[in-house]
Amino acid sequence: MRHRLLLSILLAAALAVPAGAASSRFEARTFTEPAKPGLAVSGALRGFAATATARVVVPTAWRHRSASAGRLRFATTRNPGCHYNLTYGVTSVLAPTGDAGDFVAAKLPADGPRYILDSGRRGSGAFRVIRHKSAGGQVRLEALWAGVLTRRADIAPAGEWAWAQIRVTARSRKGDECHSGTWREALGPAIGDSLAVARVKLHFARRR
Repeated sequence: MRHRLLLSILLAAALAVPAGAASSRFEARTFTEPAKPGLAVSGALRGFAATATARVVVPTAWRHRSASAGRLRFATTRNPGCHYNLTYGVTSVLAPTGDAGDFVAAKLPADGPRYILDSGRRGSGAFRVIRHKSAGGQVRLEALWAGVLTRRADIAPAGEWAWAQIRVTARSRKGDECHSGTWREALGPAIGDSLAVARVKLHFARRR
């Protein structure tokens, strides 16, 4: 599967090349879910929230924009008349134990097989990238990565796990000339690649 081959390539590009080096084509970005709402913690850590810290590898060609806590925002140009705005967000949620692929399929259904642009799994995580039906002169893509954040009993009750979710939305500007190549062959796979190497870890933050 192509994502297994891309894993070492993307991580090497993002981690081995010094920050700011002109030859770098990818960069690692980290973002942390805010304490609110987060997940309640019992026992010795009562008063803290369990949240997720996510790490993705994205093309350096994506222009970084300011974003609220727990989010990443980018802008990218696919051709002179086609521009997309992307938002990444990370959240944690309690849900029944199960398979990550089933979790993602249930949380992000597609209108049909041809609307699924990319999908895959790595370790305990799985992802998919879909295109929504066009509306209002915009191309709309959405993606979801999900994996087990923790099975700790002071966070997840019996029969449930704490899952981390990375959700991505991408929208073209209204009226832009974004043909199928811009999302099927370029942006959709690029989002999939970023999620194929996604990592999450448990983070504790005091609730105020």
